[in-house]
Amino acid sequence: MKRRDLAKMYCPEKSDVEAVRSLRMWIVHCPDLVAALEEIGQPYKKTKTLTARQVRLIMHYLGDP
Repeated sequence: MKRRDLAKMYCPEKSDVEAVRSLRMWIVHCPDLVAALEEIGQPYKKTKTLTARQVRLIMHYLGDP
């Protein structure tokens, strides 16, 4: 899933750029989520596409959009 698509699910009223920025900030401010994402060993910071596992972790920690 593209990071933009997930971000728009959480922030449909924002522009693509603002939604991605918001999602990135929510991830950074959730240390447990950051640790879980780093634990699976797949890059997430600078990628445009997230794996299904990364999406599941984000939704687990941030809640359903």
